[in-house]
Amino acid sequence: MNPIDMYEILVRENEPMLQAYILGIVKDPVLTEDICQDAFVKAYVKLDTLKSKETFGAWLRTIAKNIAFEELKRRKREVALEPEVLLGMEEVFRGIENRAEDNWAEKLNLVERCFQALPEKLHITCKMYYFENHRAVDISKHLDISLQSILKRLERVRSNMRKCVERKLNLGTL
Repeated sequence: MNPIDMYEILVRENEPMLQAYILGIVKDPVLTEDICQDAFVKAYVKLDTLKSKETFGAWLRTIAKNIAFEELKRRKREVALEPEVLLGMEEVFRGIENRAEDNWAEKLNLVERCFQALPEKLHITCKMYYFENHRAVDISKHLDISLQSILKRLERVRSNMRKCVERKLNLGTL
């Protein structure tokens, strides 16, 4: 198999994962598509620097994450993720990635099921913060509850999602 065919397979296998990861950072589907395309092109150009095919997913996420941060900086948009949240995302994606018997579409469906299973208060808060890009302070005003309560809900969302994914994939603690 020639290198271009091999690369095309790697792209197909990793595209849903990369889109989910970048969407979690930039929270904009159109920008996510652009960043993913740029990341795949940049990865192809730098393919000779990849040390192991098994680390392609993590290597690709790093390239895309750097492009995303550069683009957000260029657009003067704030990165809405704390470093520990980004680290947690990377750990979850790495854990999911290690389950070779599943494909990314199935894995993302599993995450969607975990999101849908959140208690209503957490589901609403998560949707407003992560999918609709509302700031915590604005959610607090909209729901007429304290900012501290919103922050605690977001913390519970991350914990519940991590536990749900771990349980469904039998990953153990991530």
